[in-house]
Amino acid sequence: MQWNVELPAGDGYAVVTTSGTFDVADHLRMIEDIVSRHGWRPGLDVLFDHRGLEFGEAGYLAMQQAGGNHVGNDARIGNGKAAVLMRTPGDFGRGRQFELMMEGRVSASLCIFLDEAEARGWLAGEAA
Repeated sequence: MQWNVELPAGDGYAVVTTSGTFDVADHLRMIEDIVSRHGWRPGLDVLFDHRGLEFGEAGYLAMQQAGGNHVGNDARIGNGKAAVLMRTPGDFGRGRQFELMMEGRVSASLCIFLDEAEARGWLAGEAA
């Protein structure tokens, strides 16, 4: 799993673009990389573009483990918005599973999307 992180210069949101094959250990490394970058601040809004990421056999257990990665770094991630952009309806379902698992357990607001304009609109404060 690879990722590219673009942190905003002003009050915008960060964009994280992923590719390769989803892996829980890489997911944790990605979180660590993002929150330790110069310019990161807890509560920063993020667009995660996972359209280039293959989820393969990742199911409930993998989403649960990824959720543990988020919970374990909650204070460093903060209470921002995380728009998660997925490629397929199946991937959208995995994302929704993750979103529902995190509800009430993390400070961030998560929302899963199949449409980039809707994801960016939600980050900008438009209704989802």
